[in-house]
Amino acid sequence: MRAICWDTGYRGQSSTLALTGSACARYLFGAAFLVFIIASPLPLWGQSTPRSSISRLIAQNRLDDAEKQLWSVLSQQPEQVWALDLMAEIRTLQKRTPEAEALFRRVLTLSPKDVEAYRGLGKLYGSVGNSPQAIDSYSHVVAIAPADVAANVELALLYQSAGQYKESIAAAQRVPAATRPPRILPVLAADYFAIGEADKVPPLIPSLLRHANAEPEVLRDFVTVLLRNGYVENAAHLMDRVKPVKPSAEYLQTLALVCTAQGKPQAAMVLLSQALKLQPKAFDLLYEAAGLAAQQNRLDEMIELLRRADEVQPNRPEVLQKLSLALLKTGRRASAVAAARRLNAIQPNNPDNEYVLAFTLIEADSPEEAEPIARKLAAARPDDANSRLLLGIAEFKTGDAEGAKRDLQRCLTIDSHLADAHYYLGLMARREGNIDAARGELEEVVRTNPEHVSAAAELGTLYLQTGNLEQARAVLEQAVKLAPAVSQYHYHLGLAYTRLGLQEPARREMDTYKRQRQAEDEEHKRKDAASPAVAPQP
Repeated sequence: MRAICWDTGYRGQSSTLALTGSACARYLFGAAFLVFIIASPLPLWGQSTPRSSISRLIAQNRLDDAEKQLWSVLSQQPEQVWALDLMAEIRTLQKRTPEAEALFRRVLTLSPKDVEAYRGLGKLYGSVGNSPQAIDSYSHVVAIAPADVAANVELALLYQSAGQYKESIAAAQRVPAATRPPRILPVLAADYFAIGEADKVPPLIPSLLRHANAEPEVLRDFVTVLLRNGYVENAAHLMDRVKPVKPSAEYLQTLALVCTAQGKPQAAMVLLSQALKLQPKAFDLLYEAAGLAAQQNRLDEMIELLRRADEVQPNRPEVLQKLSLALLKTGRRASAVAAARRLNAIQPNNPDNEYVLAFTLIEADSPEEAEPIARKLAAARPDDANSRLLLGIAEFKTGDAEGAKRDLQRCLTIDSHLADAHYYLGLMARREGNIDAARGELEEVVRTNPEHVSAAAELGTLYLQTGNLEQARAVLEQAVKLAPAVSQYHYHLGLAYTRLGLQEPARREMDTYKRQRQAEDEEHKRKDAASPAVAPQP
């Protein structure tokens, strides 16, 4: 027997491996085969490398490069299933939905149990809002691979959005608890609340606590579910339990939700301000803070937050809608119209966006441009009272009295409680000299909508005109209380006091009128000189 001495180099020691002749021959053959492997590309590697490299290109969003490589594969192997799957994935990302669907279906004719094709179809249908087809596709995945985590999670979400809560729970529970992703916890909690089994929610909390700081979006979703179902104090207690030593922006944002639900909007705003110091360019934070500022009627702050959100993520329709209306409400009409035009350029022929544009144009004294937009909306939505109202106002402001009266009255047949329809009919009746009809319409508005300041002011001047001084005083005092910054309301109230012989209150109101009128004029000059709050985007 021959022996080969093998120096291990380990702690200065050596070991001797005794090999028989046949064993030595196997060793030498193995060594030679290893050299062959290193030196020669094997066919197996040649098959796997293109697939993995193309998948990496897709993950890096280098779709053109990935597609070129796929065509080189498919030109030689047109029925290569994995290549067709990846091409369908590219078409999905390119939003070329019919082509993607056709490719996935082609895969399934070649390989009826191809999990990735069914998964791709589920993702495709989900992206276009076709929930039934998405559910069907992911169900095929689960039929082939019952414990597939991703497919069951997607099914749980889809079933929940469809109101099929028991099916959602079943899908979530098919995933073993040990491998269940944290994002399924809020889904399960919402499902249990929906079917009246709230007692099954607390057992989810230990799992949530383990992931709360690492995955703050899961904590936020879970807290949102608690708040939506009225468990406000439970949500507050949960936030105390997971409070980190150094709160993150995400934690502060979620805590702000709890404070809002507790009726503490100012505390919530402080928390969001702290979060924005940590993440000044976080879109969700800016947008949420803007909404909270709007609830507190802090419109200038709301506008500033929305402008910052628009800089971070330009051309978001929900931002431009709110920004346009807030600018309008604060008197920045040109900027409001600019925002509404951008909104319509981003989403042309969207009825909601067109409504915002027509409304801002009317308020910005451009009814001629607003009228055809409003007419288009009324034709598209014949049973929508607000669209008909918008058209009636546009016609009123362009001088089409007959058309305005017709559409305002038609609006009231759809919704007899629309205050602005009564208000404008009151204005028209007064212009026509029909004082009784005007008074009736305006009194109806003030009676059913005590905070309709324009109606109160108009009715007050009508009472002044007809000599009903005490009634004029009452509604004009109401108008001044609702809108103390409008100089004209102080002027008319001063007239009412003067005619009632109340000299001191009359003098006070007239002095207020003069000061505010001057301030209004200066403010208009400042706003006209300022650059638009929303810069036009190409």
